[in-house]
Amino acid sequence: MSTSEEGYRKFKVVFQSIILLLGITLIVAYISGMGEMERGLLYLVLGILFTLESIFVLYKNLKQKHSH
Repeated sequence: MSTSEEGYRKFKVVFQSIILLLGITLIVAYISGMGEMERGLLYLVLGILFTLESIFVLYKNLKQKHSH
């Protein structure tokens, strides 16, 4: 694996980690303010989608790293 490929893979892992934190934050925001938000369900759905997508991509990247 070249240096640029390794750097790109690290960038993807860091970026997906940030997206994972965003998803978890959205879920926590929904739980902490369930009755107060008009669009609370939207935050919950977005949080779940962001979290699942980033977990999938992180898993795929880490699995790819171990296979090389």
